[in-house]
Amino acid sequence: MISRILTALVFLTLAVAAPSSLRSQDPQASAASKQELAQSKFQELTERMQKLMVVLQKEEPEESKLLSAGLRFVQEKKLNQRLEHAGGLLRQERWDLALVEMGKIKEDLRSLLELLQNRNEDLRKLLERIDLLEGFKNRVDELAKEQQQEKEDSARAAALQKHLEDIEAQRQRTEALLQAQQELREQTNQLPLDADSGATEPLEQEEGKLAESTDELAKDLADLDQRDAQLKAEAGKPNEGKPNEGKPSASSKSAGKAARAMGKAESQLGENKPEPALKDQDKAIESLKKTLGELDAMAEDAKRELLKLPFEQMAKKQEQTQQATDALARDMEKAEQGDGENADGEPTPGKNKVQQAVPKQRAAAGQLKEYKDAKQKQQDAKDDLEAAKKALEEALAQLRQQLQDEVLRALEERFTAMLARQRELTIQTKTVDTTRRRVLTSDGTLPAALVGKIEDLAGGESELEQEAIDALKLLEEDGTTAVFPPMVEQLRDELADVAAGLREHRTGAAMNQAQKDVEDLLSLLIDALRRTIEKKEGGG
Repeated sequence: MISRILTALVFLTLAVAAPSSLRSQDPQASAASKQELAQSKFQELTERMQKLMVVLQKEEPEESKLLSAGLRFVQEKKLNQRLEHAGGLLRQERWDLALVEMGKIKEDLRSLLELLQNRNEDLRKLLERIDLLEGFKNRVDELAKEQQQEKEDSARAAALQKHLEDIEAQRQRTEALLQAQQELREQTNQLPLDADSGATEPLEQEEGKLAESTDELAKDLADLDQRDAQLKAEAGKPNEGKPNEGKPSASSKSAGKAARAMGKAESQLGENKPEPALKDQDKAIESLKKTLGELDAMAEDAKRELLKLPFEQMAKKQEQTQQATDALARDMEKAEQGDGENADGEPTPGKNKVQQAVPKQRAAAGQLKEYKDAKQKQQDAKDDLEAAKKALEEALAQLRQQLQDEVLRALEERFTAMLARQRELTIQTKTVDTTRRRVLTSDGTLPAALVGKIEDLAGGESELEQEAIDALKLLEEDGTTAVFPPMVEQLRDELADVAAGLREHRTGAAMNQAQKDVEDLLSLLIDALRRTIEKKEGGG
């Protein structure tokens, strides 16, 4: 009963959207209003299909699946948008373009009608398969995005933890240098004012080593300061360090001052001047203490930023993503086994990669609970999800190619119907020509009734010309075999010539031969299409 209701609606839409309405006495008003009615009725159809599909999911699953396939067909073919576009063309009085678009819509509506009547089993299964895989792909895509965000959050936490470790390591180096400088300063202070080189030389050498070590510390601290400034910038704080400008930052500046003061103390000791050396050593000690304070402040900032990152919440989000991925893997497994929507039990592309992502996500959640770096496990899981998405996209591309192959079958049906119609017009033209030889008026003109018949023949040929234009447009948009467009262009031109000749009331042997040439070209096209379809079906 439901299928009959929907079928009736599609019939109504087909009737209203017929291109013949453009031939009315007031083409703009009649065609545009009928097209608007078609659009309205079709919108009503899709809305009713959506509502019925939900209602019937439990009680009538087969009817629900049929409606789902129909809705997927409407979506894939963009029928609602195209109906609206055709209406716009009519309102703009762009008749030729409107005819082309409406002809294509009619073909797709007929396919939808067959689908809802459950006459085209292959098309229904193809659309159900596309719908199933498209749903899986969308879920995988969403999970991959979630996993990327969770990895970025974890990466920031890991970066802050590593930054704290680096700060502590540099702090220990600074403390060791400070202690060594303080001890050296005590030794220098114990030297007599008139100390000779034998007493100052060991201290000079030691001061030189300290100066070199402190200079190395300043270089390493410059990298640390730059990383600190980058982390603050990522957190939205002012970038006090101004990285990548070649200027030393806070802790590296004070360490650099300490190294230069040590260098001066080394020179003073080399000149046997222990008293001036003490002043430079004091400056070095002061600078190193300042360096320690700056490192402590840097560590406090990093700790505060780390505390802002809710590890428990990150772990919970990761668990939620893992559970959603696991549910997707089970759904893909269920579809592969032949349950639910995928009755044929075909392999589900990307299923294995989705399954492989689950334990990695579980491990990442566990690491986050222990405040450990989880970004590598999260990256591995994301890579698996991306691979699954790629596999689904490739499978969908193949299925959509199969859907495009339906174009060839539709063209074969179109040209077969055109050939039958052309044969009728050829016979009728020959009959009219025989009649006109017997019914000429006294002044040699044709009777009005006969003129009307010839005009009808011309109209029939024009309709076939429009069919050829529609077929050409279909070929150009779907990019099928390159050999067909030139042949269809020739068909269009020959039909245009035949229609023009009939409008000039030419019905003789030459006209009949031209019509037979059209028949021959249509036969050639049908044969070529059939051979192409056979090759495709045979894997050629």
